[in-house]
Amino acid sequence: MSTSSRWLSIDRVRVELMRIAHSDDDAFLNTLDPRVLLGWYVVFVSVPWMFYDTLVLGTLLAFMGTLVIISRVNRVLLAVLTFGMVSNLAFFGGFVWLTGGDAIGAVSALIPYNLKMASISLASVAVFTTMSPSRLSKALLSFGIPRRFTFSLAYGYRMLPVLLEEYRDIVHAIRLRSSGPETDGLLRWRHWLHLLKIGVRAFYPLIFDVAKRSRVTVEAMETRGFSQSLGNPDSRRLRLATLGTSAHDWSFIGLSVVFLVFLFWLRATTFFPGIR
Repeated sequence: MSTSSRWLSIDRVRVELMRIAHSDDDAFLNTLDPRVLLGWYVVFVSVPWMFYDTLVLGTLLAFMGTLVIISRVNRVLLAVLTFGMVSNLAFFGGFVWLTGGDAIGAVSALIPYNLKMASISLASVAVFTTMSPSRLSKALLSFGIPRRFTFSLAYGYRMLPVLLEEYRDIVHAIRLRSSGPETDGLLRWRHWLHLLKIGVRAFYPLIFDVAKRSRVTVEAMETRGFSQSLGNPDSRRLRLATLGTSAHDWSFIGLSVVFLVFLFWLRATTFFPGIR
């Protein structure tokens, strides 16, 4: 199997989902208080829309890229983000060129927008692939989000790797019990069509498995008094007892504020060179 096929395989996706669902405790952003991290995320997904200068947006993108590298985000996600941004610019430039317009000027006009979207995408990837589902649900609970929603979010994160593994097992079982096409055809289209049919057929038993798991989970949680604890303030206080800011959080906030001040200073010197 080639390197590219290994990175794009179902097993690789399952491993990445397992890493997200169970988190990396040593990741830089995961060591921060989740409330601080969500507040930082809200600010930094809004900041790119305040700037239009390419130099400022490029600096912001470099900052987000540094955070992504420190957070050890999977390179497949980064490759997908990079491919999406480059392909959008190439498609738009090619379309303008075919219609007789100025392709270079059109692409140059779109670069600031793409830098904004790239910065927001990198911030989202850095935050939500390193923060564990339990910490995310606790942060949302502390902001007043109903516990039913926060539990559903954490449970969904935990179940994704399990469901993907079951889907893979079902696909393998169907392939063992069915015969493939006798001839592959031009560009192996019969082979790919056969795999597509198997993939669609595998969803039906997976739906029944999900329904069965959901029923078992509900019965187990009701046995442990989950519904009774929803409105209990002691239960809420116990879940939020592990949250708390530290010097590490305040250092991160201070560094982010300094960087924001630097961005506004950079924009001011760009529009008003005399400030230098």
